[in-house]
Amino acid sequence: MAQAQCFLPRTAAEGARNACDDTLAGLVAEVSGIVDDPAVGEPEIVRALWRGLLAAGAATRLPALADCARLSFGPGQESAALPADVQHGPTDAFLLPGHGRVRLLPDLAALRRMADGTGRGRARFAAAGGGRLHVRPVPEVAVEIAVGYHRLPDALVAPSDKPSCLPPHLAGRLLVSFACRDIFERLEEGADGKKPQTRAYGARFEAALAELVGLFGPATTQDEPVDIPRGPVDPRPFGEDWP
Repeated sequence: MAQAQCFLPRTAAEGARNACDDTLAGLVAEVSGIVDDPAVGEPEIVRALWRGLLAAGAATRLPALADCARLSFGPGQESAALPADVQHGPTDAFLLPGHGRVRLLPDLAALRRMADGTGRGRARFAAAGGGRLHVRPVPEVAVEIAVGYHRLPDALVAPSDKPSCLPPHLAGRLLVSFACRDIFERLEEGADGKKPQTRAYGARFEAALAELVGLFGPATTQDEPVDIPRGPVDPRPFGEDWP
């Protein structure tokens, strides 16, 4: 089932993309109208909106950003580069073709405790570190491992671009409030430390962000125990589809 979910089309995500009405041009105009300062140009507003989109994507695992990649491992190759656009994950891994799940561990230390790095065989365990996926045992023959992950959002560049990864009812509130907070923080610098507009739009952003995280959960999850005992471990008790 998990493998099917990794590769089936994400129709719900496509629907969310089409439903978003907010364009970059509209968001820039809204922020410009709120700030109402001729010294604040469009490039500054676009940068602030982009930072807001990155902040929203970093706070939760947005379904529209779920993606998959195939990593190639040659004989004796113990790690492969993860996609450059990884923001969260990997979330799951499968040995191809059709050899079942590779168990993801929380870090490289756990991987070293779980499996001897000198052995070769069918990859059973993996962990991400340094932008790479490390596997144990090291493959004896060339294989591919499919990994699921959540990518970075698409940049907002053209006037018609939309923050399509965000829920339509939250996209405008999140990005406009973040951009206004970001810009007012600069404009109110030195104003006796009060910064009323910065605080007001900061509170609006935090409220919208909390609603977003409430929908999809926090970005950081711990699915595996960090404290894994030393020594050889029979993988079958973990409930995976080992032969």
